[in-house]
Amino acid sequence: MKVSLQWLNRYVDLSDHTATEIADALPMLGLEVEGTAEAGLPPLPNVVVGEILSFTQHPNADKLSVCQVNTGDAAPRQIVCGAKNFKAGDRVPVALPGAALPGGFEIKVSKLRDVDSHGMMCSARELGLGDDHGGLLILTDRNLPVGTPINDHFPKPDTVFEISVTANRGDALSHIGVARDLAAYYGKTLKLPELAGTSTSASTDAGGANGAGGAGGEPLVNVAVSSPVCPYYTARSIRGVKIARSPEWLRRDLEAVGLRPVNNVVDATNWVMLETGQPLHAFDAAKIAGRTLHIRDAAAGETLLLLDGKTAALEAGDCVIADAEKPLVVAGIMGGEDCGVSDATADIVLESAWFDPSAVRKTSRRLGVATDSSQRFTRDADPEMADFASRRAAEIILQTAGGSLTGAPVVVGRPPRAANTIAISGAFVRTRLGCDDAAASDDAIASVFRRLGFGVAADPALPANWLVTVPTFRPDVGRPIDLVEEFVRVHGAACVPADAIVAPSAPAADAPVAVFTRNAASLLAGRGYAECWHYTLIDGRTAARFHGEDFAAALALANPLASDQSHVRPSLLPGLLGALRLNLAGRNAPRRLFEIGRVFRPARDGSLRELISVAFVILSEPATPVWKKRDDADFFTAKKLALELAALAGVAPRRLVWAGGSGAFWQGGHAGAAKDRAGQAEIVCGLADAALAREWDIKTGVVAGEVLLTRENFAAAPKRARFQDWSPFPPASRDVAVVVDAALPAADVLDKIRGAATKAAGKDFALENVVCFDVYSGAGLPEGKKSLAFSITFRAVAKTLTDDEVNKALEQILAAIEKTAGYQVRR
Repeated sequence: MKVSLQWLNRYVDLSDHTATEIADALPMLGLEVEGTAEAGLPPLPNVVVGEILSFTQHPNADKLSVCQVNTGDAAPRQIVCGAKNFKAGDRVPVALPGAALPGGFEIKVSKLRDVDSHGMMCSARELGLGDDHGGLLILTDRNLPVGTPINDHFPKPDTVFEISVTANRGDALSHIGVARDLAAYYGKTLKLPELAGTSTSASTDAGGANGAGGAGGEPLVNVAVSSPVCPYYTARSIRGVKIARSPEWLRRDLEAVGLRPVNNVVDATNWVMLETGQPLHAFDAAKIAGRTLHIRDAAAGETLLLLDGKTAALEAGDCVIADAEKPLVVAGIMGGEDCGVSDATADIVLESAWFDPSAVRKTSRRLGVATDSSQRFTRDADPEMADFASRRAAEIILQTAGGSLTGAPVVVGRPPRAANTIAISGAFVRTRLGCDDAAASDDAIASVFRRLGFGVAADPALPANWLVTVPTFRPDVGRPIDLVEEFVRVHGAACVPADAIVAPSAPAADAPVAVFTRNAASLLAGRGYAECWHYTLIDGRTAARFHGEDFAAALALANPLASDQSHVRPSLLPGLLGALRLNLAGRNAPRRLFEIGRVFRPARDGSLRELISVAFVILSEPATPVWKKRDDADFFTAKKLALELAALAGVAPRRLVWAGGSGAFWQGGHAGAAKDRAGQAEIVCGLADAALAREWDIKTGVVAGEVLLTRENFAAAPKRARFQDWSPFPPASRDVAVVVDAALPAADVLDKIRGAATKAAGKDFALENVVCFDVYSGAGLPEGKKSLAFSITFRAVAKTLTDDEVNKALEQILAAIEKTAGYQVRR
């Protein structure tokens, strides 16, 4: 938000502080200053007030005029001009030869189409006063002394602060809000604008009606409210306005903060919004069909042509302000093109209301329309300000556009919240800050609260306590600890004593989880995988798409800030698919991506378990031509990598029980899933569903995997690796083939053989490895059977194994296999 220093000075006297000091103070108040700029007329030597005495058509150019201009010299100056918006007697800014205008443009005596020109008459843009370049800047005061410096007749340049306002500080989206903080910081008095000529009225019931009292005559419209998005709505009727250019002070203020002036009515509503933080809207009363405004939910399929020229496709649940025939405004966001103020407008209806922040945010995000109004409503604008801002805008419109109020203000509903009272004591503040009375006395604490606009009164029940009344413009202050923060924000952190941290803690880098994530990232990055980071929140449709409605319901947030971040993520794989799609669309040719982060899964008791996840995706084929084709990635590629990642967390392959992978993400028959018996680790890997990949605009196959680990997996201290001497003696190998059911996983058979071989080796020598090197099914085997061939390797540390020792061990292995039901040794 842009904030004008001259504008701030209307509410708090900052004349004894420089712009630099104020720019340093604002971040201490939680309002980060992203930049400062100068607005208004810069110092312009050799630019003076001139009077156009006469003008004639340029002899050689139809669009130019030759003017005689009095600039205070002995004789008039001849100046060639291309503008058409002047007449004889007008006073205008004149840049004399030698003047340097903003942008480095230097004025010289020159010839324009063979006619001498001794200077230049200037537009507002040429003087750095805005973007208006449609003609000369006509100085409305005809009594300005000719020949005097133009800077003598304009205010000094203004300083404009670009402020970043956090989501909880909607009150700071106004000049009054920023001025209030600065007044509290500097111990100054806040001067709020006084209202005189507009009346208030009592609220009506929620169904809608006209208020009683106020100006004579009838209101221009009736109002009805049926949408829960709008609990409070006001409308004032003004007849006989004259649409014209806004006065210079109003235009100057708007241009200083980056808004383009439109006309005196629209500019008044924008100015009051920037002053108070309350958005307003002015309707052309003649364009309201049936003299009725109905605040209702949109019907599915309704559309509205907005002021920016875009057509909004409305959905059920969007709140609109409609007349008797059609929607006119998307509530809290933007008005329609068919209801706004134009040059022909004579009567207006001035709207000021409060709309539910979450509803405005949802509609704004879905439509992709963000405005100054939506920014303020989504940050919970002060509902008590709605009537004040309406009265303030009505006064300015009456001053700048004429007209008169007609009928009583129409008020429907009431402000949806009241001031909040919090019990707190000075001792509580000092305890939380760790300081004493000298650093933060009761008087100092109470003074800060009062300067922020909070009421402070003694608690009758506990004399040592205060009852602090927090006004409605600060909904973010709801607890005693929030008041502590407010005190420190204004008083400063110097009251917090410096002290050493007395609680030693192990560096996070040495925590088992941190070691694992670092090692996993190093492994994947070393193999050419690029790391991704995504938000831990996803939308509900994605969660339900991959895991089902019941599963997704358990992941929903109670109070989401955005519709596309309404659920915690149960998996990293959808985010990686999105990253693949984004990079493919940008022709970045990604091949391998990975992510490490937290995911959440429902537990049996209804709670959520937080899991550590490592996920990866691989394009099975390169996205761009390559000079040498390598083997495509497949299920076994993903399984091997997933097992390596699990091993980094201490999960041995023999702890895992494998089964076929299932779920919307996976291609049936081409994925596997494994869990360890303790329930502390889970692996799923394989080929992503081809139809799913096409939905995500990925035309090649995607191989993926994810390793999920509970924190209990890292609870035990990792075993230290100990050096084991290597054997200088050769190994001894034997092969064995086993016939089993075709559906039995080879890993189960391998585990069985490994256990038997370890027992057979005993203490005399060691089992070094068991490898499956052949799988066969077909001729020579019974129906539904397969043959698995394994190589078993033994080695001794202190000797060369003899054939008798190895054969004896092999016989024990074969005997153990034959005792297992369903296993048959091929001899």
